[in-house]
Amino acid sequence: MGDLATQLDRLLAPGQRVVVVSNRGPLSFHRARGKRWRADRGSGGLVTALADLGRLVPIRWVSTASDAGDRAAGVALRAGRAGAVALNAVISAELPGQDLELDLVDVPEEIYQAHYGVVSNPFLWFLQHQLFALPYEPNVDESLLTDWREGYRVVNRLLGEAALGAHGAKTAARPVVLLQDYHLYLAAGVIRETRPDALIQHFNHIPWPAVEALQVIPRDLRREIVGGLLENDILGFQTDHYATNFLLAAEAFVPDARVDPDGRNVRWHDRTIWVRSYPISLDPDALRAFAAGPAVAEAMTHLTERLERAGKPRLIVRVDRLEPSKNALRGFLAFESLLERRPDLRPTVRFLAIQSTSRENIPEYARYAVAVREVVARVNGMADPEEQPIWLLDGSDRALAIAALRLAHTVLVNPIVDGMNLVAKEAVLVAQPVLILSETAGAAEQLAGDSLAVTAADVAGTSRTMERALAMSDEERIRRARRLRASVRDEDLSWWLGRQVRDLAAVAAGRRPPSRQLRDAMRRSS
Repeated sequence: MGDLATQLDRLLAPGQRVVVVSNRGPLSFHRARGKRWRADRGSGGLVTALADLGRLVPIRWVSTASDAGDRAAGVALRAGRAGAVALNAVISAELPGQDLELDLVDVPEEIYQAHYGVVSNPFLWFLQHQLFALPYEPNVDESLLTDWREGYRVVNRLLGEAALGAHGAKTAARPVVLLQDYHLYLAAGVIRETRPDALIQHFNHIPWPAVEALQVIPRDLRREIVGGLLENDILGFQTDHYATNFLLAAEAFVPDARVDPDGRNVRWHDRTIWVRSYPISLDPDALRAFAAGPAVAEAMTHLTERLERAGKPRLIVRVDRLEPSKNALRGFLAFESLLERRPDLRPTVRFLAIQSTSRENIPEYARYAVAVREVVARVNGMADPEEQPIWLLDGSDRALAIAALRLAHTVLVNPIVDGMNLVAKEAVLVAQPVLILSETAGAAEQLAGDSLAVTAADVAGTSRTMERALAMSDEERIRRARRLRASVRDEDLSWWLGRQVRDLAAVAAGRRPPSRQLRDAMRRSS
């Protein structure tokens, strides 16, 4: 933290804040019967990681106000002290100990739907997670291109302009802006139009795929995406592999860009854009405090009572959103295969899935949820609730999710592909489980050495790996978990932010950012 404070002093003027820009903020707001403010913390990986960022650095967080509650909250915050006192008290209660200002930008519903509900999800999300069935989709038709122009570009402009705030004036301190994720590929260019001197970094929380995956979309579109990202000073990715993929994309799709793969940079329009990997993590102390708190204790009590009624079975746990990239369907099929092969395990093991619904208005997500529930119903049959092999519980309750991880013998994290997957890191911080981890999760570059690796589509292999995990001795399980925990504690949220701030400070001073490629535990352990 001392080093981070020193770097921040070099980077920021007195009283200046780092500007964080994302599609959605850390909280969503509503008023109970129009009177008392309430706030709910988001469940996505971006919010999980960044919700504690204000403990480490003074920030102004700019995001969309995409529903009535957020719009009303944005108005109250802009109204000044009289209108914001009660709301700020709610924010402080949900995100304690943070130096944080929220700026909620009003986005008309039809524009937000085009930006988020059509372009960002499912188009960009499916493209970058390699979820499209290519003989049928995607179809880049006139409707999608209209939503790109009238939705995605518009929201990027609105958030880019809001990011500048008081920094729009040429006399203000040089703005330092951290753009977040695939919703904002064009925002850096908007900022640079007004403040060419701005220091801008974009961090991509989801995978950046190989060149071939991007070649299915039109040339103009992929050049706009890659060119939009090249308006930043630093591009951050979750893994070295994704950073390399971007360098190859810049070389393939931007003819006037000069790519230096060894130096990890791109020279374009008389500027140098540095491409780096910053594997995101968590704040272990904040998570430990939450895990030791009353909400988690209450959830653990309820789960423990249910386990006792079921005869104290061991738990295989997964915590994620119910959506295609998380690969829950194959996880349940693997468990079904395990019980068919080892019926003796049926009384002594439960698969506890803490799952939150996600983007259920998107047809692909709705179909996937139905397929998952059909498999669960087949495995559970007509058994009484406590005797059912699979327990499904609501994933919107963070305390319940952490309680489940604390009670887990084995944690299954088997995404088809993931930018990082912070559940894997949460699990080893709060307990000592066997971690089964997909080799295509971003976390595998760090955690593969002491987890049990699986391939996302390998149902048979995942089933056998579950069996191996359940048979593992306590000594080996604890030994592996302790090494995993030490790795996550060493490379925590402060480490993640510190590397970025250090690199930004170097660029601000005209120097090469010092971060280098990280180890790749997956390649070492294969």
